[in-house]
Amino acid sequence: MNNLAVISERIDALWTLANKDTIFLDDLRKEFRQDLQDFIVGETLTMREGKLVIGNNLYKRWLEKLNTKGFDYEIDFKQ
Repeated sequence: MNNLAVISERIDALWTLANKDTIFLDDLRKEFRQDLQDFIVGETLTMREGKLVIGNNLYKRWLEKLNTKGFDYEIDFKQ
């Protein structure tokens, strides 16, 4: 698979997660977690099943940030 297809597939997976009832931080690929973690600093979060839960509205706000401003970090899609 070429690099553009990999990038597109991984970013599409981020949008697909927004349809889940419960979004765990661990649901995101490792390369995206730091950007989301920095975005949610100071927000109230919960734990479920021993994992950090990201609220659906908060997650969608992060996606909107990605859509308008992009990632705050260089993303290594070769992983």
